[in-house]
Amino acid sequence: PSGHPGKILFMSWPLVLLMPDIVFSSVSERPDVQETVARWLWGFWGNPRNFGFYRSLVSHAKADGLPMVYVAIVDGKPAGTVGLLRADLFSRQDLFPWMADLFVPPEYRSMGIGSALQDFILAKAKGLGVREVYLYTPLVGYYEKKGWAYLGDEQDREGETIRIYKKEIAQASPLR
Repeated sequence: PSGHPGKILFMSWPLVLLMPDIVFSSVSERPDVQETVARWLWGFWGNPRNFGFYRSLVSHAKADGLPMVYVAIVDGKPAGTVGLLRADLFSRQDLFPWMADLFVPPEYRSMGIGSALQDFILAKAKGLGVREVYLYTPLVGYYEKKGWAYLGDEQDREGETIRIYKKEIAQASPLR
């Protein structure tokens, strides 16, 4: 539809959902959003004592190496974040690297931002030569939609049962 920014994500008469135009930026290149991203992560996964952990994670991120933390910007405002880390589930140091900290604030959910963040960070991983990426979550059904393969259950450090997933990243064949 004319006059509407974004891409058509889903269309069914008379409903049209638009995917917003998204700009991805490394938090290492956007110090103005680092505090926001750290607060999102701490607010969702943290506890009263560990805000400094999330602030440190965000402040030590790199643009083109691990650890990476990227932010989605929509209409000039932070709208979500995702990371690519060396380790996330500490009991599984045999698996590497991890897509982690995928978070979209409630006001930006159901707009395709989480899916776009996954696609973006997987493309960054591919650019690093990574062939597979892992994640862990308590969620069932969300990541399967994007082709993540369920590997099995584990326990996190708090003793909660979580699910481990793996995503194969197709690498381009060399030209002959």
